[in-house]
Order: sequence, then C-alpha cells, then structure tokens
Amino acid sequence: MSSVTSEPARILIVDDTQKNIQLLGTLLKKENYLINVAYSGEQAIEVAQTVAPDLVLLDVMMPGIDGYQTCELLKQNPATTEIPVIFLTAKTEVKDIIQGFAVGAVDYVTKPFNAVVLLSRVRTHLNLRRALVTLEQKNQQLERMVVTDGLTGLFNHKFVFEMLAREVSEAKRYKSPLSIVMFDVDFFKKVNDNYGHQIGDEVLVKVSATIKSGVRQADIAGRYGGEEFLVILPASDLKSARQAAEKIRVSIEAIVWPHQGLKTTISGGVVQYSNETELELIDSADKLLYLAKQTGRNKICTPESTTV
Repeated sequence: MSSVTSEPARILIVDDTQKNIQLLGTLLKKENYLINVAYSGEQAIEVAQTVAPDLVLLDVMMPGIDGYQTCELLKQNPATTEIPVIFLTAKTEVKDIIQGFAVGAVDYVTKPFNAVVLLSRVRTHLNLRRALVTLEQKNQQLERMVVTDGLTGLFNHKFVFEMLAREVSEAKRYKSPLSIVMFDVDFFKKVNDNYGHQIGDEVLVKVSATIKSGVRQADIAGRYGGEEFLVILPASDLKSARQAAEKIRVSIEAIVWPHQGLKTTISGGVVQYSNETELELIDSADKLLYLAKQTGRNKICTPESTTV
C-alpha cells in the first residue's frame, strides 16, 4: 500500500460530473497524489478493488447506487473496508451528514469546498491511515515474534503444540486423517563440541529451512526443543506422512557444508492419529524417533517398525 511506502498516496475520486473530477484532479495532482477516477458507485467499487486506493473522495448524488450505498458496500468488502472515505457533496443538511458518518465515512465536506480545508482534511486522514497501517504491521510482527522461534524462524514449542491440539480436535470431529513427524538432528552435540555453537546454530537454521521447504503449505513445522522438530501433517495418512519425512531426510543428508568434515543427518518417528490425546501422539512419535536413533540413525521409523 502506498501509504506505508515512499510512493505518493493514491486517491480515488468518485463523481458523476466531469467538471468536478477535473477540478479535484488538478488540485490533488499539484500535491503529488496519484489519482484514479470513477463516474458511478458501481465503477468506484470495481476500481477500489483493483487499485486499492489510500483514500476515497465520494460524491453522494449519483445515478445508480448513490454515495451512501457505495460507502456501505466498500465497508462490507474485506478488501476495501479499511480505506477511509470522505464524502464531498452539496448535501448540507444535518441528517445527510449524520447518514454519511453512519455508513462508515471518516469525514464529510460540503460543496462548494475550500481547497485549503479539503487538502488539510485529506492529509490528516492519509496520515491517520498511514499510522494505523504501520501500527497493524508492528502488531503483526509482534504476533509473529510471540509464536516464532527466534533462531530458526519455525513456530516455537508453545505454538506448535497449540496447533497440534487444534488439529487433533479437527481430526476427531471430522474423522479426517492426521499424522505427525518428530525429527531430531543426529549427533548434534558433537557438532557443537567439534565446530562450536555458532556452527551448531547454522546447522539448525539450515535444517529448519529444509524441513519448511519440504512440507506442504497446509503443514505446520515447529522447533519442539533443542535440535528436535515437530511437523504436523493435516489430512495425511501414515504412508504419505512417511514419504514426506523421507523426502526431508534425504534432502538434509544431501546438504553440502563449507566446514571440513561436517555431515548432517536426521532421524524421525512418524505416527498417525487414532483417537489419542496430543500428548500421547507426541509420545508415540518420540518413541519411534528413539527407535530410529537406536537402530542406526539417519532413518525414519513408523509404528510397524519399518524404515524407508
């Protein structure tokens, strides 16, 4: 959105009179605003969805749907609901102004307008919009920080466990398949001991990225603790989950490190949900992970004690 970048703000002018559009366009272009125009409410809705303006200047009296209806429709659409709307109209009665605010406008300017006043209000609402968008982005960043592991960028232990609880509930309710994989980096302590913790962190970051790139968009990957990772695979049976885990195992084994002698592999345990609690499901995957470790590492184990 241009309101949070160096690009000039974009304003949509909606009026059925060409003269009014030309007057406003000339005034706003002098202030370096980008301009889009619409000659009806229907066209305004279409343009707003296409160009995502930072602000709309909207006439009330137009053929077809009027400005009030147009504003209501803009506010009902999630794609345009946050765009501030200023009514610019010859309707000056108090009831008209009240109706304008009632349908979601942020301001109401009557015609004939004072250019200085109009520009001041436009700047004010663009600045407010910019501040709100910036605040929203910061809030989203904080939310990501709360659920994200600081080193690897994967979901953290708390959040991935919450997601598992949610997916278990969904699988139980809809009787849909659900599988999980518990991964652990083989001989990770030796990596730290022989190469140092900085290289150890580098390994965790690369392994995490490989896991993330090896799962579907609907899958949930998290750092469960230390060098251990949990992957939740909704709508996946044991066979498909095992195949996904094996694909990741092979990808990690194939990583070429710039550090002499460094080789990284992982082991994994795969289970499919069958009416257990989330803790029981994790415990089952953890036991299979332990089996993979005990029987040679760099392998994937399933409840059938098979490896791929």
